[in-house]
Amino acid sequence: MRTARILGTALILAAAAACAPGQAATGGTLSIATQADPTCLDPQQTGQLVSMDVSRSLVDTLTDQDPKTGKIVPWLAEQFTVLDGGRKFKFVLRQGVTFSDGTPVDSAAVKATFDQLVKLPANGAPAYIRGYTGTTVIDPRTFTVDFTTPNAQFLQATSGAGLGILSSATAKKPLAARCRGDYVGSGPYVLDHYTANQEVVIRKRPDYAWPSSLSPNRGAAALEQIRFAFVPEDGARSTALRSGQVQLATAIQPTDQDLFQGNGFSLLSASSPGAVNPLSLNHKGILADERVRTALLTGIDREELVKAVLGSRAKPATSVLSSSTPFYQPTDKLRYDPQASERLLSEAGWAPGPDGTRVKDGNRLSLNWLIPAPMPPADEAVQQQLRKIGVELKLNAVPPAKYVEQQLTAGSDAERQQAVTNAVNWIIDHADSVPLYENALVDGVSDQVKDLALDASLRLRLHDARLG
Repeated sequence: MRTARILGTALILAAAAACAPGQAATGGTLSIATQADPTCLDPQQTGQLVSMDVSRSLVDTLTDQDPKTGKIVPWLAEQFTVLDGGRKFKFVLRQGVTFSDGTPVDSAAVKATFDQLVKLPANGAPAYIRGYTGTTVIDPRTFTVDFTTPNAQFLQATSGAGLGILSSATAKKPLAARCRGDYVGSGPYVLDHYTANQEVVIRKRPDYAWPSSLSPNRGAAALEQIRFAFVPEDGARSTALRSGQVQLATAIQPTDQDLFQGNGFSLLSASSPGAVNPLSLNHKGILADERVRTALLTGIDREELVKAVLGSRAKPATSVLSSSTPFYQPTDKLRYDPQASERLLSEAGWAPGPDGTRVKDGNRLSLNWLIPAPMPPADEAVQQQLRKIGVELKLNAVPPAKYVEQQLTAGSDAERQQAVTNAVNWIIDHADSVPLYENALVDGVSDQVKDLALDASLRLRLHDARLG
């Protein structure tokens, strides 16, 4: 009943913003059905997708990244320079930018932001400033950020909401309060309210006038409000979009995607950059034998996995990294070869058992797969595929873990490409991970929504969006 009340209110708000057919509108409320409560709205403390879709509109970043070219371009910083082989970065801020509390976006605020960020656990956003030794304020608009070793990913990271600049006062606030949205950014929207397990509402900042250099809208946001309603049921989100209760529904499942191709709707879809969805392997117990790990690598039919479960907009893994990731290179070592898998398992001493699961010295070839919750629907298909070669795979959903690759300290693009290539080859050659499929974002959008796009991190770029 609570979901019905939420969506009913969203319908009323959307109707109030309506205008004549074909006529562009400003103002109004964009209603979004999203799949989960973000639990924490502070971009420094969480990388959860739902949370970042909200915080991306509340905070600005030093730079932006062109999603088409990958180029890093100005935002809060009008100039930026890489110095000392990537150990030092110099920035010059734009003039006249303020936080929503009226205080200036200056070098001191940047220093407070990064000094606080480095104190947090080194996963998510804090991982991008490993080796940070401090921010040196040269003047109110000029500063340098220094590292002990080259940090090749830092400049790109300054385009993501996780390194969004917060007011100096925010650094002094309790982390729990910041999770509830008690922080101050300089973005085009400010938090109106966050009601746990129900909704987040953000409202536009009328005096906003410093968007990214990529933004076609050079002033305040067109929308008056944006409302994120938490609707965990996949079918309920699709129904809410089709019935007009919301204008955008996130994470449309493959079975529903064709419903939003035409007929007043479209799909906003893109392949997620970064590591593909993997079956990550340790090197202990059964998996200490590289032959067993390699058998898992070739025992997955990725094409069939995508076709049967994930839909036409998903892609099978062709590397440890997705094809939309900088420095991606495909490999032919992920081809499906069940005969090779069975041969390797037999060589390792695992013989077929009476129920199909292989055994060795009285032990079953049984593996426990720790899966970041919520469990993707494809994982049961992986379980079934590996059963065919005699591997029992137990599925165990746990809170998501994050890790960072070692290409962090590369000093140039060429060195970084080589480091990434070496890392990918090592991971595959030693079957350290079994790449499965590329993560894909697929949202359903009403044709009422105009000028909505994704940034390079696949977060909703809502500053330009409007209802028409």
